[in-house]
Amino acid sequence: MRKISCKNKMPNGQPVRQKIDINSKLNYEIAYWLNQAEFNENHLPIHYCDPDIYPDFIALNTEKSKFYYTPKTALAFYSYDRTFDHLNGLYNAIYYNDKKLLEKYKKRYANINFVIAPDYSIFDDIWRYENESRLFKIRVIMLWFQIELRAIVIPNAIYVSPEKLPLYLSGFENCTTIAFSTKGHMRYNSDIKRIKETVKYVVDNFPLKTIIVYSVCGKDDKVLKVFDYATNNNVKVLIVNNTMRQRNRILTMKSENIASLRASNQKTFKFE
Repeated sequence: MRKISCKNKMPNGQPVRQKIDINSKLNYEIAYWLNQAEFNENHLPIHYCDPDIYPDFIALNTEKSKFYYTPKTALAFYSYDRTFDHLNGLYNAIYYNDKKLLEKYKKRYANINFVIAPDYSIFDDIWRYENESRLFKIRVIMLWFQIELRAIVIPNAIYVSPEKLPLYLSGFENCTTIAFSTKGHMRYNSDIKRIKETVKYVVDNFPLKTIIVYSVCGKDDKVLKVFDYATNNNVKVLIVNNTMRQRNRILTMKSENIASLRASNQKTFKFE
């Protein structure tokens, strides 16, 4: 961007030429981050993710007490968009270079080793430019975590119609690891179908080694079936522990134990 200056007078009356911060004046301070990225033909940052180790726990952005549950805890944004994308959210802090807010987020997320890219809501039946603006926000936040906090940033899968996947997952072609969330997507066959389509796309087009799964189901069997295409192509599928999964697994075990006990009692007191 062109450098611009203006002539001002010093207190002693001497004229002096001062540089104008044109990026700030035009709301282009985000260029500081974007200029550190390499872009592809879709004008999206090219991201690299090939970790040697993987998260063993996923903490949501709303679970501050869990950020350091283990040394390999990953931060994820699998919650309503409003919890992280608001007036004083991280993206706005980056975009407007709000130093006070950025310092707050640096302290909040300090020493987190793994970050899963923000899970902005993107839908097939929403306006194209709204979806693409959210796609851009995801990539900017990924850059910030990678550059500012030196975190390992894992791409997050997006569920849209197959013809849109080449754009919405563009820039991740060098990644060997990607994250999927099945939370809220296991109830309807149409949602499961979308996940399977995305799984097939990333397995066929990326040098994938590992899929990280955020699941809140009490049992893993049904979830793992959704990723059959990956496992059949030698991609490791890791369902990573999290607060809701822990709770639901305990509840499922209790429910099964109660059902088993009732069945046993019915047999014991059955009269011929």
